[in-house]
Amino acid sequence: MNTLPSHQQEFAKGVVTRSGYRALSDAEGYGAASSIGAGSTYIALLWQALEANEALSLYSSSAPTCHPATEAELADWCQMHFPDCYGEYLARRTPEPKPKPKRGFWH
Repeated sequence: MNTLPSHQQEFAKGVVTRSGYRALSDAEGYGAASSIGAGSTYIALLWQALEANEALSLYSSSAPTCHPATEAELADWCQMHFPDCYGEYLARRTPEPKPKPKRGFWH
């Protein structure tokens, strides 16, 4: 079965094969919150690989294999192919502002 977990080690090394691309594409296409969330987890692995200076190799069904070396190049690839999973990754990565402490007797 072609599932995202079966590609975890590849993604962690910065590699998205044709099969891994299809698994991520299935998560994106399914559109449920759980599948988009799972996809964002695997997008995060690619970012961790980039930050660890791994040589990325990202399959694409519509273009030659991509080898992003910068954050901008990886962001472009993610946005082009998996906009919902990437958007969820960004939302999870950006911390929410902390609420201001309430002051006074009634708060």
